[in-house]
Amino acid sequence: MGLPAPTLSFHLAHLSRVGLIRGQKESRFIRYSAEYATMDELIAFLTSNCCQGEACLPRAATCDTTERRRRLATETSTSDKEPS
Repeated sequence: MGLPAPTLSFHLAHLSRVGLIRGQKESRFIRYSAEYATMDELIAFLTSNCCQGEACLPRAATCDTTERRRRLATETSTSDKEPS
């Protein structure tokens, strides 16, 4: 990534504190993983509230709630697996 280790560590620790990622200590390292449910909630909140209820981006209108985002993701992954 090209970031100095202290800078990367600072940002990862902050993302962990706010619940967007989770750190699991392994020996002297910390393995981070995304908290997708929390990210879904954040995206739904921002989409609903950032532009006075109007969609900021074209695709944002289709995923303004967590349920709609998950349904869209399921539909997309299902259609990708179906043979043409």
